[in-house]
Amino acid sequence: MTGPIEAQRVRPWATVLRVPTAEGTLFFKEATLSLAHESQLIEILARHRPELVTEVVVSDEEGRMLMRDAGPQLSSRDPDLRDWEEALPLYAELQIEAAADVDAFLRAGAFDRRSAVLPTQYRELIAERAPGQTEAEYEELLALEPEVDRVCAELAAGSVPDMINNDDFTDGSIHVTAGGYRFLDWGDACVSHPFMTLTVTQRVIEIRLRLAPGSAETARIRDAYLEPFTRFAPRAELEDVVEPARRMGQINRVALRAAHMDWEDDPEELAWSFRLLLDPEAWRSWIDEPEEPPRAGPVS
Repeated sequence: MTGPIEAQRVRPWATVLRVPTAEGTLFFKEATLSLAHESQLIEILARHRPELVTEVVVSDEEGRMLMRDAGPQLSSRDPDLRDWEEALPLYAELQIEAAADVDAFLRAGAFDRRSAVLPTQYRELIAERAPGQTEAEYEELLALEPEVDRVCAELAAGSVPDMINNDDFTDGSIHVTAGGYRFLDWGDACVSHPFMTLTVTQRVIEIRLRLAPGSAETARIRDAYLEPFTRFAPRAELEDVVEPARRMGQINRVALRAAHMDWEDDPEELAWSFRLLLDPEAWRSWIDEPEEPPRAGPVS
């Protein structure tokens, strides 16, 4: 080491320390037990495209990792549509190339949000009303069951199979390298329909780039992401399912929050996450409120 170890990020779900060495900066990461599978997921992904994921120097059975510096986060740069148009197809290719390893991902600890099991998980999530949820909201969630069943059945029967999904794929997860991009932070990853990635990603893009609903810029980015999947189905078929998949992907986020309520200071955070399932555009009014800062909900 060439200097003191410093805390880079301390959160309820993980701690990251900066470790300066003569061979360059390294980062030590230790996640909470429920996310300790991250290093195993990265190992599987690296068999396919090592240049696109975290470069792990060493890890242990508890999931602690020592990683090489992956470069600056995309979030540290001025928002640029071109970055997303370049990065998302690479991420899609990584998902597709690792599609044969679905069982390995599940054994390693990736959350199981496959299309066939998601309706059952949804029923478990709405078995009782969440703190801060109104009676009307709860009734809407109960009434949504048939749509969840229908959409998930269509996704399960479709041409695009379930794959690995980072599920928190933001500009904080994308690091800029001399040769392109690396994709980090796989602790939230699940096996799901791949288009559920857009649940969080599209929201983040629209927030950072200040895009209106249905903007041409959003369509361009979505098209860039969908292009690699045309090996499974024609573009028109992909476009038919991408929006329903994006909406249902919020169930993944609700499930993660419900299982980790100790991460939140606000006991009503789960209710906010459910609201994004009822209305995927609800975050727009939240971040425009002048007396209240953006909630965690708009992002994840």
